[in-house]
Amino acid sequence: MNAIRLFVVVALLGSGAAAFSFWKRAETLAGENSALRAELETLKAAHASAADSPEAKQRDYELKRLRADAEEVHKLRGELAPMRAGAKDLERLRAENLQLRGDNQQLRTANASAAAAANPAAAPRPASADQFPREAWSFAGYASPEAALVSSIWAMREGNPQTYLQSLSPEEQARVGKSWQNKPETEIVAKHQSDVAAITGLRVLDRQAVSPNEVLMNVYIEGVGRMEKVSMKLIGNEWKFGGYIRTPGK
Repeated sequence: MNAIRLFVVVALLGSGAAAFSFWKRAETLAGENSALRAELETLKAAHASAADSPEAKQRDYELKRLRADAEEVHKLRGELAPMRAGAKDLERLRAENLQLRGDNQQLRTANASAAAAANPAAAPRPASADQFPREAWSFAGYASPEAALVSSIWAMREGNPQTYLQSLSPEEQARVGKSWQNKPETEIVAKHQSDVAAITGLRVLDRQAVSPNEVLMNVYIEGVGRMEKVSMKLIGNEWKFGGYIRTPGK
């Protein structure tokens, strides 16, 4: 009997100790939970305060601006594609226009020749081996230095930059092509026609062969009263205008 009572007392003491330990643990956890809730509220308040700060507002503004810029870039890319296609079409039309100009001039020359044959008295004064009056200028080809010179100045008068470029030597083509960069064709045409507007004719005074592929000619430019020395170069089977030979300072 005494043993049973002792066992019961010991069991009750053990249960009480365990309950007390659990209660202390629960109390500790409740305190930690309250501390964590307080910390969470503090962090929320700090975040809300930071969101309203000038720095946060500046970041939001920059983010919105970058998004707007990205949308604008995407829109511009979409608009650029048809513009590029239009530029290619423009170049094609320019090439066709130049071809038509050349064809038109050939027809004019053929008609002029036919008219001269039908009415010799009305024909323009022909060019001699050394004299080339303005009214006799035409596309004369590149079979001789004189023909190439006349072809080049005819192209300037007619406003045909591509034919003018083809009448030049490779070195002169490179130099002239560089000076034409970023210039519209209308500006080049106007400059050429202005340069030759006062010229009434060309007169070759003398020729000097400096090599089998180059001839220097002293040319008097009638109408403006100017003397120029020009280089004519043989490129393959064709003579081309190689530029002016000028002394330093001229």
